[in-house]
Amino acid sequence: MGKIVFLDIDGTLVDKLETIHPSTVEAVELARKNGHKLFISSGRYRNILPKCLAPLAFTDGVFASGASVICDNKQVFNSVFTAGQYDRIIEVMISHKAMLVAESFENEDFLGDTYDDRFKMMRDWILSLGGRFIPRAQKGLDNIGKFVYKSADCPAKTLESELGDICDIVMLSYPGDDSGGEIMQKGINKSIGIKKVLEYYGADIEDTIAIGDGGNDIEMLSYCKVGVAMGNAPDQVKAHADIITDRIENDGLYKAFETCGLL
Repeated sequence: MGKIVFLDIDGTLVDKLETIHPSTVEAVELARKNGHKLFISSGRYRNILPKCLAPLAFTDGVFASGASVICDNKQVFNSVFTAGQYDRIIEVMISHKAMLVAESFENEDFLGDTYDDRFKMMRDWILSLGGRFIPRAQKGLDNIGKFVYKSADCPAKTLESELGDICDIVMLSYPGDDSGGEIMQKGINKSIGIKKVLEYYGADIEDTIAIGDGGNDIEMLSYCKVGVAMGNAPDQVKAHADIITDRIENDGLYKAFETCGLL
């Protein structure tokens, strides 16, 4: 029986420029040919996957860091903030002058309440993926699964002290990018989503492999039978892995597949 492999996107499948390396394409194709099942496990919702992944036809897996799970091309799990939690997060983050993106299964909304030219590149990138620019945040939404923020005027610990009872704040994937993070539902993470996938397919945790590089990958690296950290992962992520592969730019994913016997 083949293995069940859960793959992070940013820093694992694609690099910071949203480029997929030829060795990664080869690894994915060979692993599938050898009978292994490959799933996405990403902080992104499926509607904003990098366009470079389209030829590999990833449709199923764990999205929004566990808040959305898609199996057989249909959503089987969707967890969201309550309207009250959403309003509170919006209020706190605007008070700290943060650039804020509200993410749902339907839309990726760049909120313009604190917009200035520093955020133009981020806004344009979201628009290029089919997202929207919303000049002012709506109140009372009950379909938001997570947020991404940047450039708050305070450290993450301050945000945690103000919002930690209703959400978890995780730094962004790439080391050195400590000006922002993901705001996730309390207790919702990639391991929760992986459980939903395994339940749906009647699969065994003993057959699972997880590969990732960011703070939102820690739970899945610990949960799966084998956890692989990319060489570009920070030390606090590597500490939760069974295997550390090479960096993404040095064919790290291909080498991870080799080490795990997928090729």
